[in-house]
Amino acid sequence: MIYLKLLVLFLFTVIFSQDFSGDIAITGQLPQGEFKEEGVPKGIGVDINGMYYPIKALAFGLNFGGSSYGFSEREIPFSYYSSAVTITEKTSNEMSYGHLFFQIIPFQGNIKPYVEGLFGLKNLSTRTELVSNNCDEEEYDNCQIAESENASDAALSYGVGLGLEISIASLEKIGYEYKDDEDNLIESLSFFIKGRYLWGGKTKYLKQGTVEYSDPSVGPVETTFNWSESYTDLLQISVGLSLRFSLSED
Repeated sequence: MIYLKLLVLFLFTVIFSQDFSGDIAITGQLPQGEFKEEGVPKGIGVDINGMYYPIKALAFGLNFGGSSYGFSEREIPFSYYSSAVTITEKTSNEMSYGHLFFQIIPFQGNIKPYVEGLFGLKNLSTRTELVSNNCDEEEYDNCQIAESENASDAALSYGVGLGLEISIASLEKIGYEYKDDEDNLIESLSFFIKGRYLWGGKTKYLKQGTVEYSDPSVGPVETTFNWSESYTDLLQISVGLSLRFSLSED
């Protein structure tokens, strides 16, 4: 019976709670364990979260993000028979991820420490493209000659995090009310800093410097991929801004 009462209470809070928040952050990716030992460099990327609060002390959300962990380029002849016309070959190593997560916010106020748990997937990929050297950067899409995905592999990602959210402006307390185009009430703007440790499953990937090319003077160029395989643990450090709002009841 107690479990039924708790379920009814939870459903009641979900139905009548309309508090949401969204945040965006700049994130530093620091490889750990085997991932670091393989020589994967530090990366920087963007992290985005959307959260729903059934009660003030608890949030459930979706997390998405990505970062670059290596980039190289070289100028090559457009044709095997002549070096008079050249193009640029660009190779980028990228990581993307997505998680379901929850946050526990034990204290309410202008400064809110919180803990969180996450579970999802990460993907490591390497992409190579050929780009014309004679084009306008504003028309970059028209500069691309060809593109190929050299590597792509996914692994489980799960972890824990600690964060601190600091209110910059509570619009309600200063007597100012702002609504967006859909009549949703925007309540507060906050700054936050947080750290996450994400354990990652084993995956096969390429990193900067592991793509080798044969000597073009001895025949058609052949490409050799020197693969790495390891667990993909990461330490993430993020700083960003969060916006909290309530949906209109109309």
